[in-house]
Amino acid sequence: MSSKLFRDPLTFLDLPRSTNFIDADVAILGIPFDCARDLTRFGPRQGPNAVRHASVLTRNLMEDADPFPLDSIRVVDAGNVDLPMDDIDEAFAQIEAAMDSILQAGCIPIAVGGDGSVSLPQMRSLHRKYGEFALLHFDAHTDTWEVPESGHHSNANQFTFANTEALIDMQAAVHIGTRGPINASRNVRYAESLGYRVIPFSQYRSMGYQELLSTVKQIVGKRPVFICYDMDFFDPCVAPGVATPTPGGAMPEEGLELMRGLKGLNIIGIDINTMTPLHDAGGATAILAASLLAESLGVLS
Repeated sequence: MSSKLFRDPLTFLDLPRSTNFIDADVAILGIPFDCARDLTRFGPRQGPNAVRHASVLTRNLMEDADPFPLDSIRVVDAGNVDLPMDDIDEAFAQIEAAMDSILQAGCIPIAVGGDGSVSLPQMRSLHRKYGEFALLHFDAHTDTWEVPESGHHSNANQFTFANTEALIDMQAAVHIGTRGPINASRNVRYAESLGYRVIPFSQYRSMGYQELLSTVKQIVGKRPVFICYDMDFFDPCVAPGVATPTPGGAMPEEGLELMRGLKGLNIIGIDINTMTPLHDAGGATAILAASLLAESLGVLS
């Protein structure tokens, strides 16, 4: 009989489960929260654990990597933030506190959401640590919608709040991959009016991979930069399990190459969000998100 009858709960890539961030370079942080306001596509709160489950396959595929990212950086899985589902302000405060504990230890957080709303408390924490920072946001949508009179947070206005709270260096704030029917142009214009640079997916396709990377690296320079990947940057034919599937997006190799190409930037945090397992046929989106997260470890290594 094995001398060990029990093992720790599943972690990303079977990494050590730890909140001792002093002894780590990178911490995976699950943020199981969504605003629950979408009438048909709900459940991003289940995303972090779905990505961990998918990473069992990713770990096997990584074994032949040379160099192996985990040989050069110390990575832990902090688990999930303990969040109330019925109080968005309290949830945001909990997310900020969890991020603060990682950043104060000199560790880089990689967050797994959750819907897009969870980017805002991450940015508040990053701003406390670094001041204004650059933003690279890969998404089918700007998530910079006008805030309603009620002032409610949503998964479509987190970057509006980031602007009004002066969290971001607006000289280096870029939305990449926008597309969509009917009202997309209005939302793009509003984001641009706040100072964001918007590179629609059609423009990215005409620019090509190398020109886009050259452009964003020139914009960001040596600034500290927050990388945010909404999984609906990918086309729904390869990532069906997202909150707002929007046809006409990236193929897996494009998104993964873009992540690899960010190596060398002064990355202070990474956010991969909007997996919706309930709508994820065959776990395709979770597998892609796990691969994207694994690539981000290579970028940071």
